[in-house]
Formats: sequence, structure tokens, C-alpha cells
Amino acid sequence: MRIVDDPEETVAMRDFARGVPLPLVTLHFERGELDRAAAIARLALGMEDCPDAAKIEAILELCSEPPDEWRMVLDAFAVSPSLERWRELMQFVPEDLRYQRHRNGIRYLRKRGVEPNLLFLCACDLSITPDAIELVEDGLVSVETLLTRANEAGAARGAYIGLAAQAAFLTGDLIGTIRLLREAMSLENEWISALPHIWFVWERATATQRDALDRAGIPRPEL
Repeated sequence: MRIVDDPEETVAMRDFARGVPLPLVTLHFERGELDRAAAIARLALGMEDCPDAAKIEAILELCSEPPDEWRMVLDAFAVSPSLERWRELMQFVPEDLRYQRHRNGIRYLRKRGVEPNLLFLCACDLSITPDAIELVEDGLVSVETLLTRANEAGAARGAYIGLAAQAAFLTGDLIGTIRLLREAMSLENEWISALPHIWFVWERATATQRDALDRAGIPRPEL
């Protein structure tokens, strides 16, 4: 196996490891490796007290190569948002830029305060994205919204039912959580697993709640 010697990346990765992510983000961006630069930028921005956050945020935005008027378009959307309008905005985005444009747009609109249930539906219009999952795990999406989306999800229904279980748990509805986890388990297939949702609940459950989960037959993951 040939090991590629890349001194610039090695130095930048060392910087990242010691909590200075900007050089690594900049390196991949300047090389035109936009997806990699964006992935590292999002990881960095998730750090507590991320240094150079404003510069990294600016690079992340550029990774989707937005048109000059894109920010104004999003601002107008935030005033009067709808799923139909979001689909119109995404319709003519070049295929190779759609993933980054979509994720960056959702990120910006969340900062603008767009209603979370609608934003979730926009975020997962085509498929579940990390941004959609984050909205659920932050307790911002209702069980009803998730069940409605599940009804349109076909073979991915189990994933939305699992997310609905997480949402129910975050509202304190343990009975609903158990019911939805059982349904998610029954809907598992070669692409969809209930395990992430089970893990989410078990990890946050109190001792009393864990006893109830055990009695209900919800598998106990290795915590």
C-alpha cells in the first residue's frame, strides 16, 4: 500500500488536533475539495468556542458556490416560508452543488428563526439529513410532524417513526416513546435500523425509565 505524503495536510491536521481548525478547512477549500472542506467546517463549527468561527462559516457558505443574490433569496423565504417555496429554490440548483446548498440554506434559515417543524420538512424533503436529525434531537420538532412525514416516506418510514420516538421521549411521553420504538423495530430493513433511536433514548433515560424500557422489551444497548 502506497502512503501519500502530503506535508501541508499533515501540518493542518496537527493544527486541527490542537483545536485550530481554520488551516485544514482553508487548505481543502483552496484545493477545490469543497465537500471535504465543508465537512471539516461543520465539524469545527460544532466545537465549543470554535476559534475563527466567522471565517470558517464564510468558507462553508462558499462551498456551495451560491449566487450573489442567494442570501437575499433566503431572507425573503424566511419572511414567508413554505415547503413548496423551498422546493422551488432547490429546483434549479446544479446537481453537484445541491447537497451543500441545501445544508447551508437550512443552517442559515435556522439562524433566521424559521419555524422548526416547517424547517424540518424542508431539511428532509428528499431524504433525512444531519440537519433534520439535529432539529429533532434539540427538541424542536413535534411528534405529529414526524408521523406525518413518516406516512410519505415509503421504505424509510421506520427512520421517521424512530425520530418520532425520540421526540416523544424529549417531551416526557415514555409510553408513546415505547410504542414508537416498537413500531420502528418492526419496520427495520436492510437500510433502516431502530438502533440509533433506541440508543438515543436509553442514553438519556433515568433509572426508573430504564426499568420501564426493560419491562417493555426495548433492547438495552451497550452504553
